[in-house]
Amino acid sequence: MPKTSNGIYYEEQGNGPDSIVLLPGLGCSLKCWSEVAPQLDGYRLVLMDLPGHAGSIHAPADGSNLATLAPTVIDACDELGLERFAIVGLSFGGAVSVRIALNRPDQVLAVMALMPWNAGGTEAGDPVIERFYKSFGDIEALTQAIRAISLDPSKTTDVARTMSTAVTEQFWRSWLGDGGGAYTSMFEELPGIAVPACYVLGGRDTIAPQDKLIADVRAMPGGRLVFLSNAGHLAPYESPEVISREIREFVSRYANTSVGTG
Repeated sequence: MPKTSNGIYYEEQGNGPDSIVLLPGLGCSLKCWSEVAPQLDGYRLVLMDLPGHAGSIHAPADGSNLATLAPTVIDACDELGLERFAIVGLSFGGAVSVRIALNRPDQVLAVMALMPWNAGGTEAGDPVIERFYKSFGDIEALTQAIRAISLDPSKTTDVARTMSTAVTEQFWRSWLGDGGGAYTSMFEELPGIAVPACYVLGGRDTIAPQDKLIADVRAMPGGRLVFLSNAGHLAPYESPEVISREIREFVSRYANTSVGTG
């Protein structure tokens, strides 16, 4: 199992002059990209499990703030020699990707966030966050929650498995608990982002707050918004062809060498 010295599990696929780092969402593993990655030929792909998740379960995973979590991923990228790369993240991984772009504008050539956690965080006492906080380790409750947000539950069984069994309690509590990362904001930093940024929203996404995400994009200079009318929150699992097409289209705008759309 390949791991960086700080405990980040990763897999590399493909090769090419440009690199793309792919980050999963909260409770997911890098398997969320299993059907997307093969369609991104011509790029060096680095798929990573998030800190405190799945193969990276022992990596430093302070979820109290994105600013304290992102450096773990950044250090892993540095160790793998990723001097310049695009970064794409799903949901929570999308927010981590934006944080990394804010931290390393000279290193990130473009950032794409799929159905991301909004930059402003959530308000204290949010009932959905509180329910998730209380559901740690409750396999039945988490499985039902994943089914509720899936357009095709047969394709998202890995999410239910990893969210139930492969996330540390320390990360879960620090992200979802009172005063945790879910309640912190990086919205005020978005006008200063110096990296081309794109949000992808799904018309059938029942989690991501579209009004707040549109506000995020409006705050980013040159921010790009893609709306996929039939996509849900877990689109990389359920609509891999559509997601790989959007990644290719966006990243190719900023890649050093143009890669065909295959």
